[in-house]
Amino acid sequence: MAEHHLVLIVGGNRGIGLGVTRDFLAQGWDVIATARQPAKAGELRALESSSGGRLTIPQLDMSDPEKVDGFAATLGGKTIDAVLVNAGVSGPAHRSASEVTPEEIGALMFVNAIAPVRLARSLAGHVRSGTGVIAFTSSVMGSVADNSGGHELYRASKAALNSLTRGLWGELSGRKLTLVSLHPGWVRTDMGGKSAAVSVEDSAAGIVSVVQKQSGAHQHRFLDYTGKEIRW
Repeated sequence: MAEHHLVLIVGGNRGIGLGVTRDFLAQGWDVIATARQPAKAGELRALESSSGGRLTIPQLDMSDPEKVDGFAATLGGKTIDAVLVNAGVSGPAHRSASEVTPEEIGALMFVNAIAPVRLARSLAGHVRSGTGVIAFTSSVMGSVADNSGGHELYRASKAALNSLTRGLWGELSGRKLTLVSLHPGWVRTDMGGKSAAVSVEDSAAGIVSVVQKQSGAHQHRFLDYTGKEIRW
């Protein structure tokens, strides 16, 4: 892709989102990287300072419906070439459908499944028709076909995200956009833990490559960070 393309990364202040922000900047893209608390996003702000104006850091809290619904209006007339919706929480520590409260499952489902699709729907009119890509950080744990048990609430939230994303794909298919549900790998982040198999750098580089390669595909696929297909 040519230089001066614009990518929006939701949740760009740490972990995978920060890694993806670094990679897109290194490849010459302009980047909008959101953070819940931009003033406290030290590494992201350092990137902003060295970006020559190519990185901006708006505030966005994916647990706040008003912030989610109002975000697209802050973009003005900008046209976006790619979006990565990188929102996610692990949910309650007990991880059990037998113990979860309505409040706990509501919070988990809203952040992991509802808010990403709600945001993407509102952003679709800003994404470049023909070549634009909207990608979602999903997980192999969202695969029903490959469900091996455990982490049942998190799995359910990512399966819900995949289902809602497929519905959004059907809704937006006339706009000639591409949607991708992405498994970033088991990554060494705060959520993934220190024993995870994949570095942030390798995951981020893979995600950026997959997003770029999917440009113009006009389909919805479930892929991992290496481009491998995952069963729904």
